[in-house]
Amino acid sequence: MSFYMDSDRGNVRQNNEDSFLFEQFEKLNILILADGVGGHEDGEIASGYAVNIVMEYIKSNYKLYSDYLHLLVDAFCEANKVIYEINLEKNSEENKISNRLMGTTLEVLLFDGDVLYFGHVGDSRIYIKDDNFRLLTKDHSLVQYLYSSGALTEEEVKNYNDKNSILRAIGMEKHVEVDVSSVRIKPKDIILVCSDGLTNELDDDKISEMLDFKYSAKEMVDNIISTVKNGLARDNVTVGIFKNDEEIIC
Repeated sequence: MSFYMDSDRGNVRQNNEDSFLFEQFEKLNILILADGVGGHEDGEIASGYAVNIVMEYIKSNYKLYSDYLHLLVDAFCEANKVIYEINLEKNSEENKISNRLMGTTLEVLLFDGDVLYFGHVGDSRIYIKDDNFRLLTKDHSLVQYLYSSGALTEEEVKNYNDKNSILRAIGMEKHVEVDVSSVRIKPKDIILVCSDGLTNELDDDKISEMLDFKYSAKEMVDNIISTVKNGLARDNVTVGIFKNDEEIIC
């Protein structure tokens, strides 16, 4: 299996609130992506905390779990607890430093052999390209909620102005609901993980066209980010790709 990931602040934002970590640890390949919310440095802080807390939790505790889906839920909850408590402290009566809450989306991919376990909160996404191109996650966003409830059509979703409003994030509330699942990876499958800086600029058909097994993971990531940068690139964009082939490249 080969892997490559990169991030760019885009053409508009002054800073990059996306954070990611990848590590081969014992028998596991662990990838974590977080897209911070809260504005300016707060988003960077939240996403940075999230990826580091989850990575450390998984590495320290994975042998205690027979079910990695439970491991992912607990790792997400640990990150949520820490960031939520930081928010409480910053907004306490004694420390009126800020009245803003920081939070972050969070995607965690845990590869154990040919099985991918993944956890998801927010509107970053995980896709798989096998015989088809499929979205493995469901956005926890206002626009997705309105579409799912029938309030918006597919065409209206494309032109919806408030695509950045998310309904679920790490650190914003005391408790967080985490979506977890698993999928078996077959030879020549491609896994894509990305922040919404990609999916708000390019539709699924365009993204799928750029995922071709004849290219390396790095070539695909570079091409995708370059395509976004050649457009509006209104947000930070982070893209990671796994190819189920040879060794992992970092």
